[in-house]
Amino acid sequence: MSHLLKKELSELLNKQMLLGLLVSFILIVMLGFVMTSTVSGTIEESGEVHIIDLDQTDFTGQIVSKLEEKGYTVKKISENQPYEVILSEQNWNDAAVLPEGMTDLLLNQQKACQIDSVTALKTTSTMSIAFAENNSADYVISVVSTLLSEMYLTEDMAFLETPVTTTPYTVANGKSVQANSAALVGSLAMFDQLMPLVLFLLIVLTSQTIITAVAAEKTDKTLETLLSSPVPRSVIIGAKMLAALITAFIYAAVYGAGFLVSLLANVDRTAENVDIAEAFTSMINTQDAVRTLGLQIPFLGWVGVIIQLLLTIGIALTASMILGGLVEDAKGSQMASLPILVSTMFPYVLSMVSDIRGMDSMKYLLYCIPFTHTFIATGCLRFHDTGLFFGGMIYQIIFLAGIAFAALKLYQSDILFTHQFANRRTKN
Repeated sequence: MSHLLKKELSELLNKQMLLGLLVSFILIVMLGFVMTSTVSGTIEESGEVHIIDLDQTDFTGQIVSKLEEKGYTVKKISENQPYEVILSEQNWNDAAVLPEGMTDLLLNQQKACQIDSVTALKTTSTMSIAFAENNSADYVISVVSTLLSEMYLTEDMAFLETPVTTTPYTVANGKSVQANSAALVGSLAMFDQLMPLVLFLLIVLTSQTIITAVAAEKTDKTLETLLSSPVPRSVIIGAKMLAALITAFIYAAVYGAGFLVSLLANVDRTAENVDIAEAFTSMINTQDAVRTLGLQIPFLGWVGVIIQLLLTIGIALTASMILGGLVEDAKGSQMASLPILVSTMFPYVLSMVSDIRGMDSMKYLLYCIPFTHTFIATGCLRFHDTGLFFGGMIYQIIFLAGIAFAALKLYQSDILFTHQFANRRTKN
């Protein structure tokens, strides 16, 4: 029993497996570091309060002082300009607008007042949903409630509970509209998050399928026979890639359908508490706001997204053919797929939790990965970053052409067999 156990463990715990674990550990640590840095930057920004003070009274000055006492960094201006202009010039992500006459309403008339909460929408990532609500407006409302409670202005408890209400405004593409940014993100994020998920599954599944298949054929010595047949090697490569692509599409369709069923089931559970007429009106208003802000993707834009999707899959398939050809046996296929897995996981995860286009130096490293441009394609089109979109497409075309040329050269030569023979001689 002990000898059999040692034999099985020696086969499973080989150098390739341990190296794969080490690489996976490094990958997780690096990804965690990048995500932590991104979240920390977002939290640091949330500690700032941006105020557009149009009232300019002693009371609004007390609001600023109270916020500073609580440890917030307050940035205030008093310019009466369009919101999109102010947020662009000040490089703010949000702002709370204190309207003219606010002090008179609260202190003299003892009536609730309304302030505008403005949010700049720059991405439809998951993290943007969590931070889409205007933090500055929330902080201002909290401080106003505290100040009024300390002043004991009235016994009307209802007034003290809600002295300030907000009107949401969203800024994007140099325009502003009265709309809730979280609702806008929610209406856009479903496809913007579903497509990267399906793409990630396609890349991972196709690469693993091809690498394993080619490695198994090398082990069974059927690849040598197949490549020695009168059938052109380019046809053989194309058939393998197409078969892997069809299989991966089936997997991705099943996973995507499961995601949609789960989403619809969640909607059904909450539908009983939703006013259908109100929900329909909200949907219409949201779509109007999307059109006003220019967040819709035109038909030709979707064509470009599909082209980038096909280019990305083509790159993954071609790279997998090369890696599979260099693998000695089926045991090394998992290790061989790590370069594709790493190159896919980094841009996929980061595109889900942050805006890659808004990163500092890290984004240029990510742009070197051809898969990144497909993950951010819809964001580029929604926020009119067409230069990055078409530049990424051109880069993908060049990358695919280069890697396809390398794959054809590899399979048209005898390197596959001489390499394998040399490795066996070394082992012996």
